[in-house]
Amino acid sequence: MAPERVVLPTNVTPIHYNLKLVPNLETFVFTGEVAINIDVNEPTAEIQLNAKKLNISKASVIVGDTTHKATSIDAAENQVATLKFGYTLPKGPAVLEIEFDGEINDRMNGFYRSQYKNKEGETKYMAVTQFEACDARQAFPCWDEPSVKATFAISMVVPFELEALSNMPIKEMTAVEPDVKTVYFETTPIMSTYLVAFALGDFEYIETTTTKLEKPVVCRVYTLPGLVEQGRFALEITPKILEYFAEIFGIAYPLPKLDHIAIPDFDAGAMENWGLITYRTIALLFDEKTSSAASKEQVASTVAHEIAHQWFGNLVTMEWWDHLWLNEGFATWVGTLAVDHLFPEWDTWPTFIVSDVQRGIALDSLRSSHPIEVPVNDPHEIHQIFDAISYSKGASVIRMLSNWLTVDVFLAGIRRYLKKHEYSNATTDDLWNALSEESKIDVREFMNTWTRVIGIPIIDVTEADGVVSVEQHRYLSTNDVKPEEDETIWWVPMGVHPKPASIADPNQTLKTRSLKFEVPEGPYLFNKNYSGVFRTNYPPSAIARIGKEILSGSDLLGLSDRAGLYYKNEDTYVVWELLSQRVLEIGAIFAANETVHQQVLHFQRKLVDQMVEKLGWEFPEGEDYLTSRLRNVILRTAGRAGHVATVAEAKRRFKIFTSDASQESILHPSIRQTAFETVLSNGGEEEFRQVLKYFRSAPKQDQQVVALLALGSVQQPELIAEVQALAMSKEVRPQDITYALAGLSANAKARLSTWEFIKTNWTLISDQYKSSMGLLGLCVKYPLAHLADKALIQDVNEFFAEKDTKNFQRALDQAIEGLNVNSAWVEREQESLGAWLTAHKY
Repeated sequence: MAPERVVLPTNVTPIHYNLKLVPNLETFVFTGEVAINIDVNEPTAEIQLNAKKLNISKASVIVGDTTHKATSIDAAENQVATLKFGYTLPKGPAVLEIEFDGEINDRMNGFYRSQYKNKEGETKYMAVTQFEACDARQAFPCWDEPSVKATFAISMVVPFELEALSNMPIKEMTAVEPDVKTVYFETTPIMSTYLVAFALGDFEYIETTTTKLEKPVVCRVYTLPGLVEQGRFALEITPKILEYFAEIFGIAYPLPKLDHIAIPDFDAGAMENWGLITYRTIALLFDEKTSSAASKEQVASTVAHEIAHQWFGNLVTMEWWDHLWLNEGFATWVGTLAVDHLFPEWDTWPTFIVSDVQRGIALDSLRSSHPIEVPVNDPHEIHQIFDAISYSKGASVIRMLSNWLTVDVFLAGIRRYLKKHEYSNATTDDLWNALSEESKIDVREFMNTWTRVIGIPIIDVTEADGVVSVEQHRYLSTNDVKPEEDETIWWVPMGVHPKPASIADPNQTLKTRSLKFEVPEGPYLFNKNYSGVFRTNYPPSAIARIGKEILSGSDLLGLSDRAGLYYKNEDTYVVWELLSQRVLEIGAIFAANETVHQQVLHFQRKLVDQMVEKLGWEFPEGEDYLTSRLRNVILRTAGRAGHVATVAEAKRRFKIFTSDASQESILHPSIRQTAFETVLSNGGEEEFRQVLKYFRSAPKQDQQVVALLALGSVQQPELIAEVQALAMSKEVRPQDITYALAGLSANAKARLSTWEFIKTNWTLISDQYKSSMGLLGLCVKYPLAHLADKALIQDVNEFFAEKDTKNFQRALDQAIEGLNVNSAWVEREQESLGAWLTAHKY
């Protein structure tokens, strides 16, 4: 029997919360009182609601004109407070009043504090919230489940000189005494607790207003003093995205304002709180002069993703965390749609294939993956599914479905779904129902295997006697699928192009294990535009025909198709980005064999040689966005391979950059990290100190991140140890440890010692990140990601044998399986890879 969800009893439900908070930024304590209008659904003498790390000092319930004090308050068990009354509450309305206090913590969840330095260099604090998945209960006693929706009237008693923000606009402000004010916010629509938000601090803002909506929406970007102009790009795109979504969803944004706020300490990338979206600083702020081109795209896609949630997640909310992918997968897909709408010149969909489709497929090629719709019972399990399956595979599957149905029909189904379930909750089945009604196709039949079954298919293609035979199987990167793991038959939209006359179905859906059709004249492609979530295994004869066609200059393959192949004379960013990732991965996995490692580096250098010469290091005025991105990919690949001219030029420019402050433009922001990496991996102590100095003095967080990622490239053991120590020091914000670990894990000389460092400091690390949404899992995964030593599997298992791993079990399983996949790959291919490289004179 399946375990049951850890949920509250339904004998009492909340209708409206009147919440008042008094936060103190000096003692880091807040006091609060909440009056909750409740419906007693069945007579009861006790009320249970969620509370975590709160001290409840008083509780009473008012029925009619009579107040009943709680006879006992027990808040010790499983994040649930049990209030007992010496009186059976009758069925009907009542008001539950609770007084409580708690800590404004430093753990980046619940009601927490974030620190920064003001321009005088003094340490200051702001207080903000992060409630997803189940941390509203750390800020006030509540029914902290997505389907238990209510309205909220929030007020805060705060120092006079500070700004207080919440989901809704300010209704009124009253002074309590000269230096304190009470800020009352308007009542919210009916909503889930995890979307409630409030913030307190010394903020500045810039604002604009939508122009094409019936009811104008005031849009603002809030930052710390002095940073507000870096929010200009995010502010400019906000009204356009709001207007675009209002049009395609057929429902206006329902709140009067939409605020974005940059938070220095923030666990995730951003959080879609209704009307008050919170961001990690680098996901919201962008400076044309000092930020890279990639940062601009990151800001655009994050803002679009979070605004999409205002409908898909906030207006219509998943019924329970099993359906998280409904929020995240859809917001990722439709956010990409919006960015493509605003910036068609960015090639957003081909980039989506390189990033999201490939990321989803990579994780789903492991046995330790999970279905898109994953049963979640306990709060501990929830944050472990905020991963590439829920986001990237979820979005890829939605893209596949929208292409299969056509985007117009798909969006019409989305409008039907949103209208039917607005201000309520929904399940994956509700979405399929709406899409089926709109398309007159049984979408559930097509989609259930994609969302409820683990894994993806590979299509094996063979040719014989004028017939193409197609067979689908489960794809595993270990290449050892067992019969019992290969029982799923997916509905696969094959996307054969040109469409063979012998396939009658216009959607070309493979619904059986195998299928045959006549070999078309000339070359043919499966998965045209890479719109299906599957791999294709072509026979050599088909690949040869495709290659010949490409070299003849044919347009058989569009950019999205080329993201899966490489051929001579390719000069597009998207294809080079994917190619670079794959070549760097081969170099990393086979790094233990020095001969093969050097041969792969030689191959890499030769691969990029002509492109290095063609693109150079300068960024001409008015150059298109994708060429700027391409230059960084080429120089990064060349630098990591030790390309002589690239290393020399990086050193020359770095010397000027570090010795003359007026020459900052010699290292353009889009290639600065690449230059730092190249210099550090080919330098020593002196270069290390200079990049460390840059990290310490950089005024902006995105510049600090650039330095932190690059520092991991040092080659000397004592400097590697210094970077590891830096990652855990007070100099690095807790959220940013992953950048240091990512840099170290890209460095063959640093991986093993970084894993040892994680083990040595595990008590500290697990204490710091145990309540984080995913950082603890990343601390395990990153150092092991590129290692290929089978003996390490035993080491990892033994290390965690006696430890509590429930908060990061999925990440641990994936790290161990990754070691297995990598070591099997080396075992299987090392000899033939070495022979191929030798035969081709590398």
